[in-house]
Amino acid sequence: MSTTTTISNDVSRIFSKQETLTAATTLAAADSGKTFLISGTGYTVTLPAPTAGWSAKFIVAAAFSTDCVVPADNRDILNGGVIVNGAIVEADAVDQVTFEDGAESIGDHVNISSDGTSFYLSGNGNAASSITVGEL
Repeated sequence: MSTTTTISNDVSRIFSKQETLTAATTLAAADSGKTFLISGTGYTVTLPAPTAGWSAKFIVAAAFSTDCVVPADNRDILNGGVIVNGAIVEADAVDQVTFEDGAESIGDHVNISSDGTSFYLSGNGNAASSITVGEL
């Protein structure tokens, strides 16, 4: 008969890395695993080249005055979909995902991960047209 021992340290906690974005940014492989809080005026966040295991989360943290776009340098590599106002918005080999000015709600979010060839998208937007996907 085997015995399983579980060791827990209630004092030690691991927090995810967070960064607030307020201007145009190009992400790197080292940004994998971060949660990016989107605020400020509209800007573009460029994803790094697809790398297996790379992932990031983008959350609207404040209302903004123009669109915030997350494009990939390589085109036609965003796939998946987001739920927007209860409906699925499909991303089938698209270039960008956009948090739309005037439709965004604090808490709208998108998760993006990569297998080394493509990026895979999932997320949730509260209001109609709050998150869109499309071509550059």
